[in-house]
Amino acid sequence: MIIIALSITIVLMGQTLRQKFVQISILIATVIVVYFGSSVIQTAQRYERNNQVVTPATRYINMGLNPNTSGQIDGNDAWLYEQPGRTPKEKNRLYLSSIKRRLLNYSVGSLSEHFLKKATYMYGTGLTIQDFFYWYAGNKNNLEESILDRFGVILVNGFQFFYILLSVMTFVFLWRHLKNKRSIPPVVLFSVLGVLGVCAFQVGLWEVRDRYSLLAVPFAVFIFSYALAELDIVGWISRFGSVLKQDVIRYFIISTGLLVFGYLSNYSLTTQLVEKNNVSIHQPYAAYAGQSDVKIKAHDKLKITFDVETTGNTGIFYNSAYSISSDSKSQQVKKYLPLQISLMNTTLHKSIEVDSNGNTKANTMQKGKYVLTLTNPTNQAIYTQGIIDIGKADFSFNSLYRSISGHPELMPVMTVARSSQNTLVSKKQYNAIFTLLFVILCIITYMFRKKDKILPLNKSKV
Repeated sequence: MIIIALSITIVLMGQTLRQKFVQISILIATVIVVYFGSSVIQTAQRYERNNQVVTPATRYINMGLNPNTSGQIDGNDAWLYEQPGRTPKEKNRLYLSSIKRRLLNYSVGSLSEHFLKKATYMYGTGLTIQDFFYWYAGNKNNLEESILDRFGVILVNGFQFFYILLSVMTFVFLWRHLKNKRSIPPVVLFSVLGVLGVCAFQVGLWEVRDRYSLLAVPFAVFIFSYALAELDIVGWISRFGSVLKQDVIRYFIISTGLLVFGYLSNYSLTTQLVEKNNVSIHQPYAAYAGQSDVKIKAHDKLKITFDVETTGNTGIFYNSAYSISSDSKSQQVKKYLPLQISLMNTTLHKSIEVDSNGNTKANTMQKGKYVLTLTNPTNQAIYTQGIIDIGKADFSFNSLYRSISGHPELMPVMTVARSSQNTLVSKKQYNAIFTLLFVILCIITYMFRKKDKILPLNKSKV
């Protein structure tokens, strides 16, 4: 969509036919180099095409039309037709049938409402939350919470003012240009087309996530910079200050009252406890591996060893396995047969109970060395999503990954975490935020009181 936006800008805004031809040629050459260059990199990193892993684009289009969501990724939809043995062509046919059924169930009005929900979900937050919280850094035995995990609530809410200001000023700038039929600079046209293209693609076709909105941010900042230059912010503040100066104390009292109201009405954030998992071990790559479910032979045992460096942990091991019987690949019948999971603390020579869902009891995993054993107790092969197959990709350099003994390509999906209860925002952080806002209010009040010295009406003095 961005390449299309750039091409349209070149065609509409280019000075001569020769310049347009040269610029379009450079753009096409760049795309070709990137396309073939990525293939070279994939080969060098030993990635291979596996048709059982390949998923069609229709998978994401189908998720975007889910009437039970706002078009975001959904666990059931994500793996709807991704069973072993299906070719990309078969998957595509099944997803197309699902897309047709969903479109037929929408009216024009309900489909428009669904697209609005998708746009709100993607652009309404102003700062991404999904997939960015619960990030950790460090080595495999000493994970630390990321800044987003510790201060994410503050960042999201604190950013809203700037996000709204960016959006409003961008809209005002474009509206004035369209209303007065004034020419738009090429970079602004490119930015507008980029934003519209990304939005149209995500909202009108694809599944949505709030982090996808980041694609539009650079373009919005470009437009915002032009808006700042054209809307004469300093002059506007000076003119507004002339009115405000006459009654600045009254406005200060009203603003302080609103600030106190906000402080009191949201103070429960500092007292309400929420449950939080402090992760000690987390096997990454699970959510987006996209591989076919791993096959485990009859009575086969897979073992993995790992260390736990803290006490009072709960283990979570993904336990979803099944056998397949069918007359054809297109009509598979699943019979769910859970894996047999055993967990042993070899330091304490103690067995840890794991339930049929793959979870230990709360706070039962103490510090020490562990052996996890996954067993297929049946007389037939079973498949599981509880193990990730990374193929020939070399992840041995990454200390976060723990592979199954004798099988470096297989990694179990697992999390070991200490559960605790805490508030979303500490009282110290909460008080600091509102103190800062009050200080800013005092500075603004002082500036308008001394407006003639700080914000002169004569712009030539600025």
